[in-house]
Formats: sequence, C-alpha cells, structure tokens
Amino acid sequence: SKQCSLEMVTNEAELPMVSIFKQKRVKGWWPFVARDENDELEITGKVEAELHLLTAEEAEKSPAGLARNEPD
Repeated sequence: SKQCSLEMVTNEAELPMVSIFKQKRVKGWWPFVARDENDELEITGKVEAELHLLTAEEAEKSPAGLARNEPD
C-alpha cells in the first residue's frame, strides 16, 4: 500500500501493464482520486483487490461467494 500513490494516476504511461488474459490472476493496490476545490487531484482512498479470470467451467465449479473463506 505504501507504493500506491497519486503518481500511479498522473504517470500512467510509466506504469507496467499486465494482461489478465495472459496472467489470469492479478493482485495489487489501486488509488481512488478526486478533484479538490482547486481542481487538483488528491487521493481519497486506496483499495486492495485481487482479480481472477476463470473459464465458464471453472466458475460453475466454484460459484462466487461459496468458495470463499469467512471474512476476518
């Protein structure tokens, strides 16, 4: 989360890109931004997310929510 910063939004061209079709699973931090009263971007929060790309067969074997552990 320490590396998740406003620079991730302002310097998009310098960030490494990932193809979810090749990697199938991606985990990381994404910043939430908004414009302040001076029309400048500021971080309003950060979210940690993990994305999984499944085939239809894989998704049917493990429906969303049923294969997960209880929340902490």
